[in-house]
Amino acid sequence: MIARQSRLLTLDEFLEQPETEPYTELIDGVLEQKPVGKKPHSRSQLRIALLLLEHPATKGGSAWPELGLRFPNTAAGNLRVPDLSYYLPGNIDEDDDEDYPARPPDLCVEVRSKGQSAAGQQDRLAFLREQSVGCTLLIDPEARTVEVYDSGRAWVASAKDEVVLSGLGGFTFRVGELFA
Repeated sequence: MIARQSRLLTLDEFLEQPETEPYTELIDGVLEQKPVGKKPHSRSQLRIALLLLEHPATKGGSAWPELGLRFPNTAAGNLRVPDLSYYLPGNIDEDDDEDYPARPPDLCVEVRSKGQSAAGQQDRLAFLREQSVGCTLLIDPEARTVEVYDSGRAWVASAKDEVVLSGLGGFTFRVGELFA
């Protein structure tokens, strides 16, 4: 549990602190602990990563679970840890020594855990889109739906639906595959 903080932290102050498990994020200068994912959460996170890595449109890209993303140019410090960040081929230097990528991912995924606020996760993904993340997915294993944001379009897909992400070169998946 995180103790209530008395003042806002800067990104540099946050980065000096030891890492925590579960992960802690810096959101507008405030520490927020991510919930621990349970089996449905982890299963959906793994399945979307595998689909991304195997699909012809996105093969050769990089899927990063729980990768910290720095946003130093925001009003208050921000370090976000999406459940999954995906970079198209050539959009991340996997060999550099930096702890955090220099550019935002092409896709960020959040998986809703039981009891977690959908509105809070929608706000997190909206922030990431404001920071130039082109596509976001909010996967809800309990409802068996995915909230999709792709290239300015937003919609909700159910388990029987197929999703095509034009922002990822036509990456396609059936929502039901995430929950099977």
